[in-house]
Amino acid sequence: MIKNAALALFLLVGSICSTFADPSTGNLTSGNSTISLSDSLVYKRSLQSIQNRVPLTYNAEVQRYIDGYVRGQKSRVSKMLGLSKYYFPIYDKIFENRNVPEELKYISVIESSLDPHAVSHMGATGPWQFLYEIGKLYGLQINDWIDERKDPKLACNAAASYLLESYYMYDDWLLAIASYNCGRNNIKWAMDKAGGKTDYWSIRRYLPLETQNYVPAYIATVYIMNNYWKHDIKPGEAEIALETETIPVSSTVSLGSIAAASNMTIDEITLLNPSYIQQIIKGSPEKPQKLVMPLTRKVYYSLVDDVLNGKAITAGQLQAANNLFFQNQRTTVRKSTGASGFDSIISYRVKEGDTLSSIAEQFRGATEEEIRVINKIKNPSAVKPGMILRIIGG
Repeated sequence: MIKNAALALFLLVGSICSTFADPSTGNLTSGNSTISLSDSLVYKRSLQSIQNRVPLTYNAEVQRYIDGYVRGQKSRVSKMLGLSKYYFPIYDKIFENRNVPEELKYISVIESSLDPHAVSHMGATGPWQFLYEIGKLYGLQINDWIDERKDPKLACNAAASYLLESYYMYDDWLLAIASYNCGRNNIKWAMDKAGGKTDYWSIRRYLPLETQNYVPAYIATVYIMNNYWKHDIKPGEAEIALETETIPVSSTVSLGSIAAASNMTIDEITLLNPSYIQQIIKGSPEKPQKLVMPLTRKVYYSLVDDVLNGKAITAGQLQAANNLFFQNQRTTVRKSTGASGFDSIISYRVKEGDTLSSIAEQFRGATEEEIRVINKIKNPSAVKPGMILRIIGG
């Protein structure tokens, strides 16, 4: 929540782009370039068009952080846009139920870059960057086995509680956002120094330097996440299953055994279940824990259930589930490409000079896209000689 390493890096990048207004023209000067008054109006109107319950003031400070995104962090924005496909629907649902402005979800972007495993040098942890004491205060379980600060749902719900409490104190969402960064005592001190003024921009000069930058960075984040296409930025891949199901766990089980039973990597299962810090779920009938699984792995759920109940899984059971999974993958891909039919699963060793396209041409009915999906290949250039690929074809 406070003193976040990812945020500190972003604020540093933004501060490099010094921006000021020319009083004679009204233009904004940022670094070595000048932003014309007409361009400034475009930015201002863009923010006005997406403004909802939180005021999105446009000024030189906000422009500074927009420049920081556009000039040096396009790849970071692309990655965050990809991750937001998974995290934002979670946040939106919680904020809607709690009557919190949905645009406050962007706080998580500047806090952690939507990384559930983010840890600052001060120990603030998770996508919403809660310190240990504050996390416990807001009901998050933290012990040797579990750290619910890393759970996107539970941490978001705790963040909603904090932000609502701050809003009830100040009746100002920008001050609530500022308090998320520097704490409420600093807000009160700044108000007193400002002669009792109660809006962010009036007390800003009395806040800690990081918090002076925090709200402009927040507004710039709202802008770029909604206007990325204007700056030649494309959303990246989500890199996480978008459709999931939550399964109660009433026993002690390792994420590794669940990954093995569902044909997943340990990284894939951990990304969906980041709060289990030892990669072990310690559930009980009295206090069950939760396991988040991709819906695409539904054919493995019976095997996962066996693991949860302490039963051994045979190689034949796993092979049968694998065959069904790959057949479903084939059906899904074929539906999207207009192809049909099912042959068999083939193991192919990549040779020197092979590409996904040339490999697909060797097998009846196989396509480059299908090979990529089934083998979870994100970057085709990552295919190297000696790799074993699973191919459905004849």
